[in-house]
Amino acid sequence: MEDLVEVVEGKVRLLVYNLERFRRPDGVYEPAWAPVFYNPQMIINRDYSVLSLATLGLSRAVVVDALAGSGVRALRYCAEVVGIERCLANDIDSGAYDLIRKNIELNALSERVKALNEDANVLLYKLKLSRERLDFIDIDPYGSPSPFARSATWAVARGGYIGLTATDLAALSGSRPWAGSRRYWTSLTATDVPKAVALRVLLGYAARVAAELDRYIEPLFYIVGRYFVRVLYRVRKGASAADAMLAKDIGYFRYCGSCGFRDFVWEVESLTCPNCGTRVKYVGPLWIGSTLCGELVAKARELLPRDYSYMQTYRELLKILESQIAEAEICPQIPYDVVHLSSRLRVSAPKVSQVVECLKSLGYRSSRYYGMPTAICTDAPYRDVVSCVKEPP
Repeated sequence: MEDLVEVVEGKVRLLVYNLERFRRPDGVYEPAWAPVFYNPQMIINRDYSVLSLATLGLSRAVVVDALAGSGVRALRYCAEVVGIERCLANDIDSGAYDLIRKNIELNALSERVKALNEDANVLLYKLKLSRERLDFIDIDPYGSPSPFARSATWAVARGGYIGLTATDLAALSGSRPWAGSRRYWTSLTATDVPKAVALRVLLGYAARVAAELDRYIEPLFYIVGRYFVRVLYRVRKGASAADAMLAKDIGYFRYCGSCGFRDFVWEVESLTCPNCGTRVKYVGPLWIGSTLCGELVAKARELLPRDYSYMQTYRELLKILESQIAEAEICPQIPYDVVHLSSRLRVSAPKVSQVVECLKSLGYRSSRYYGMPTAICTDAPYRDVVSCVKEPP
């Protein structure tokens, strides 16, 4: 017990291993070095997850945190989200299992949170076979969620929800394209909007896994950070609807590294850039549909100051949700990095807000892309984005 310290996150108290013992020579805390995983840098991910789950109107819901670590997610869901009846906090590591039990007792939640010590995939298949209704399954690994996506999709209740977190951004974004291809069945290349690509690769993978099982997904929320991307989506059943999803929402990001041209297409077309004539690259298959549910994002914005003002990342969450409310109205949400595009055009970079307002004045939808401070998303064609970057108002 001497290595454990108590911290407070949200409305729960947690025993975690002393963070000071696991710092690298450069002073950065390395959570993977601790006997049981707990990452304080991911509080914004967990705050956003609690808030987004609260918007769903759950009733007597059963939640599974399949890779629970310290148990923080399961504890917070039961303590902070109305409508959750009980949570299963699972981890294959026996040390994590023991710590989860301690944290359940510390928060007096033994009647609502149960600690389990199983392989995550085995547990999810067991629960499916037992006909237990699982309303929400949370997959929050250290690295890629791909080994667990299929079992989660199979086990979740019809019309239930899945939350996936990925911290392997280098693979998802194209910085390590072969790793991304292995894990997510996608052809990748580096672009100037890596986090936007990572988000869509993850959603595209989730959608194709669902389609294999005659299911389809409806993306509701996402959050991206320095080290992670997180998505929350609903899973529904129906082979015909899965076919329609694949036809409408799965495609490619066509990208020219020379002039910055980009768009979404449903299939690989010409390899020649329609703007400058050089060779283009195709990233995909990935998700090209909407990444947010505007109605639920607006509801989350209302709930945050009313019920969740205590959250440690409250101010940052406000900015994210306000940006996402605007972003949710845009389809297709084509991402541009204003600084990178300006460099390609050999002009001084204008303010991001100037480009957004210029595109709106031309009748297009546009907003900041909160995941990257110099990026926008818009439904405007490339030529008009270029015009606004070259000659902003």
